[in-house]
Amino acid sequence: MEPRMTWRERVLEIDAGIRFEPTPRMREALESGVDLQLEVITRVSRHRGPIALIESERRHPVTIRFLPLTEQWQLEFEDRRTNFPRLWLLLDTLQEERSYATGLTREQTRAGDWQIQARTRFNREALPPPMHLPSLISPQWRLAGAWHTWQIEAS
Repeated sequence: MEPRMTWRERVLEIDAGIRFEPTPRMREALESGVDLQLEVITRVSRHRGPIALIESERRHPVTIRFLPLTEQWQLEFEDRRTNFPRLWLLLDTLQEERSYATGLTREQTRAGDWQIQARTRFNREALPPPMHLPSLISPQWRLAGAWHTWQIEAS
């Protein structure tokens, strides 16, 4: 994820693509009919000295699934589903830049300093219950990107 901030109609959004390479364990789960969910998380915090108090956190889910009857891969984002004949095509599309809302408005930035953060992570909680424990133990299920952080000073 190489995000950048963009103001659109007085609201701040994060533009980013997602680089994701499923581990062998994830690929096996997909081919067995388990959906995998990634999340793009955006955080808006009030910045007061060395402390940032979280005001809002938004989670933008992205679901990947394999459709065994048609042998296609499906990408679901914002209630829109797209099918692909090959996994690599889906992963290439996933890297295309999309916009993720933060909820921060220009009016809010006049009232003080803000910190904006964004990252991508694999959502283990979205796995079926029998897979929760193995996903906690195996490093093949631990995928989380670093937080990208920006400071916005009062204007």
